[in-house]
Amino acid sequence: MTLLLLMVLAHVIADFYIQKDTWVTCRKDNHYASWGLCKHVLTHVFLLIAALWISGQLNGSGWIAIVLIGFTHMLIDIWKSYKNDGLYYFLLDQSFHLLVIVVAWLVLSGSTFAEIKAQLLWVLQIKYLAIACVYVIACRPASIAISIALSNYTTQLADKQTGLASAGRWIGYLERCLIISFIIIGQFAGVGFLLAAKTIFRFGDLTKEKDMKLTEYMMLGTLLSFSCALLLGWWVNKSFLSL
Repeated sequence: MTLLLLMVLAHVIADFYIQKDTWVTCRKDNHYASWGLCKHVLTHVFLLIAALWISGQLNGSGWIAIVLIGFTHMLIDIWKSYKNDGLYYFLLDQSFHLLVIVVAWLVLSGSTFAEIKAQLLWVLQIKYLAIACVYVIACRPASIAISIALSNYTTQLADKQTGLASAGRWIGYLERCLIISFIIIGQFAGVGFLLAAKTIFRFGDLTKEKDMKLTEYMMLGTLLSFSCALLLGWWVNKSFLSL
């Protein structure tokens, strides 16, 4: 596990701290013929060498892993240079990098197929699957359900929609995931703090508007969102985490 953490740390430092904006721009403009890409990959290679040396894995297999990680990193970044800067491609890009690192770590650590299978089965225990399902349900499905529930009132406030596009949806995702997380770790005071914080931030806007319809709409949406998250968190906590 020490080796994996060192490899991930090397990746994060190289990708987010050492990499310069000019390198990224150069890669987007020149793609596979970019000097910025070469410098970026070399940075990864040097940090990986340091990580494997610290962990005592700088041997024949370690050098092969470094070359393969560096080469695949270059290919992934070339592919990414043809895509836009949206969140989807950013997450996909990082997922590919981390997947390669994890595979290299499994090979270097000498894990057998049986050991890997045992680790996967541990991750896929019913309580962890239940937690994953709860988070997934709390995002888009819950958002759609709340939108449908509020649809009769949304049409009455069509002229009041002055906020950022999609911001309300993302706020809902985050608040429901935070509530579920607070319930899972047993920090119920965090739920109250979150509700109080949201109320404070919304109070000024609602006071300025002096619109009863808007106030009721915001309160109804918040209560529906919180109720959904509380029910999901309570369900997974009582049904699976208490086993």
